[in-house]
Amino acid sequence: MSEVTPEEIGAVLTGLVARADAELYAKQEAELEENWFFKWDEARSVEWNTYLFSDLLEMYKRTCRRWEEKHNGSCCVVERVRDKYVMPKVREFLAELARHNAQISGGTPSAESDCSQGDTI
Repeated sequence: MSEVTPEEIGAVLTGLVARADAELYAKQEAELEENWFFKWDEARSVEWNTYLFSDLLEMYKRTCRRWEEKHNGSCCVVERVRDKYVMPKVREFLAELARHNAQISGGTPSAESDCSQGDTI
């Protein structure tokens, strides 16, 4: 049996990254939503849902940033990613949190907790 060399391992890893990049860059903007994986889990605590949301939001933000930089350049990329991709997900999460809290308290979400509309920074 032959031994695997570091160069061979490097070539495989480089190939995997190149393939992932090619697949991401070939997507249309609307298809980036396929990279959003968070779903509120009623069986878990608010803390767990918040933790998972935060983790997945960071991953989504990085993916969207890479796509944006490739297709629209790096000028103002932080603001574009924040406004087009991140803030809508934050508003969705806050609305889901309000619905969850309303279910727990037996009420309905108040107008202040409706985060479907929001300001951009």
